[in-house]
Amino acid sequence: MCTHNSKCISSYSLLSATRKTKLKRGRKQTYLRIHKLNRANKLIEEKMKREMEVKNMKLYMENMNIFKENEKLRKKASQLHQENLVLLSELEKKLSHVQ
Repeated sequence: MCTHNSKCISSYSLLSATRKTKLKRGRKQTYLRIHKLNRANKLIEEKMKREMEVKNMKLYMENMNIFKENEKLRKKASQLHQENLVLLSELEKKLSHVQ
């Protein structure tokens, strides 16, 4: 136990200052850790966004190619249908002449 007030106060203030320093250091470390995690999360989000944009562009290009191929197939189907109608008409003419 302290017999002199000045010794007690100085011991107490030393302990208090040490605790404050540790608290400040702890708060600073916590802040830095949070800042580092936030930065890491932001970088991850940016990377994911870029990857998503690339994937989206690839899918868009693939979709455009499918549309082009579909249009070609529609034209070909229309052409074949017209040829089929012409051949059917010729066949009907031949059959009507035979009878």
